[in-house]
Amino acid sequence: MLNNCIKNCIVCGKCSSFPILTVFNGKFKDNANFQPRDGYGIAIDIGTTTVVLALLDLSCGKIITRHSFFNPQRRFGPDVISRIKAANEGYLDELRCLIIESLLKGFNELLEFQKIQPNQIIDISIAANTTMIYLLLGFPCVSLGCAPFKPSYSLAQHYTFNDIFSSQEFSCQVQIIPWFAAFAGGDIMAGLIHLLSFNKKRFFLIDLGTNGELALYSDGKLTITSAAAGPVLENGKNTASGIIHDLAVLLQDCLIDKTGKLLNDVLGSITQKDIRELQLAKSAVRSGLEIILETSGFTYNEIDAVYLAGGIGQAMNINDAVKIGLIPFELKDKCSAVGNSALGGAVCKLFFPKTINYEIENLLSDFTEINLASHSCFNEYFMEYMEF
Repeated sequence: MLNNCIKNCIVCGKCSSFPILTVFNGKFKDNANFQPRDGYGIAIDIGTTTVVLALLDLSCGKIITRHSFFNPQRRFGPDVISRIKAANEGYLDELRCLIIESLLKGFNELLEFQKIQPNQIIDISIAANTTMIYLLLGFPCVSLGCAPFKPSYSLAQHYTFNDIFSSQEFSCQVQIIPWFAAFAGGDIMAGLIHLLSFNKKRFFLIDLGTNGELALYSDGKLTITSAAAGPVLENGKNTASGIIHDLAVLLQDCLIDKTGKLLNDVLGSITQKDIRELQLAKSAVRSGLEIILETSGFTYNEIDAVYLAGGIGQAMNINDAVKIGLIPFELKDKCSAVGNSALGGAVCKLFFPKTINYEIENLLSDFTEINLASHSCFNEYFMEYMEF
């Protein structure tokens, strides 16, 4: 922790006192799969809202520091749909330049703070949703914005730094964690490879922020989907924990009815519009969870754990989530927040490259993707879980 800490990790982010990193540090070097290498690495999570970088000492398995900033592409909209639209309307190059310039600046911040030279960086790993990777690489986004919503490009196993950043400031390789589908990206893949080390037979990963992704892992088999969580949870005005807590309190005090209508004027930060947007988000996510369970043939009792990640998972009170119906009551005691699991996966990719490559191949070889929009039960579930 820095002596002059301003307690705003998005603005600063230079210390290692960050939940996902604090949990990791000190564990890697004792892992039998750890592969020590001379030099440093940078793990990156490019989120739709926030970008986080972690500087790693690859020789001893230590996370040294991190840096974070708001994704500058937000000027084109808060979610992937708005950015796909902007890219397809001629702004692809500008979107790409925005993230590349910010990442290059972020690299320099990391190195300058630790007095490390560019030639000491030997490897970089990147986790992000499919759209963020398309924009980073400059891939046209047409196929992501229209049915059947399938990626039309493939990733290389490795890139050079110059391939991606059009810069020779670094001479290292860059690895991009692969996606499953258009709206089930490398961020959910990274989260899964991080969580596999928890050794649970059957678990849910619910990664919620501006975009929502859900995955059910069971004995090597995977069922995934995506849900439009919406920017109400990460729009700067509200925090995920704050708006969910406010809504839970209103429900507890009977100040809103089951349809979400405010019964009288309530002073505070939450508005009727906020409630409606949160209803849409929580209903989409809960519907996705129920449909995955139904498709996979499992009941609540057969789930060993539920891991909450992303903007919601790092701060959300589980009791509040259950009160508003985002999480089923039956899964309450199985829930735990794991913070930025995508960053965790990007870190694992650098510390355990051979093991993680094997796990990625296995996950890609046996997964089922559910398209909620075309699922026969989605509308029924969605209407049911709109209410409280």
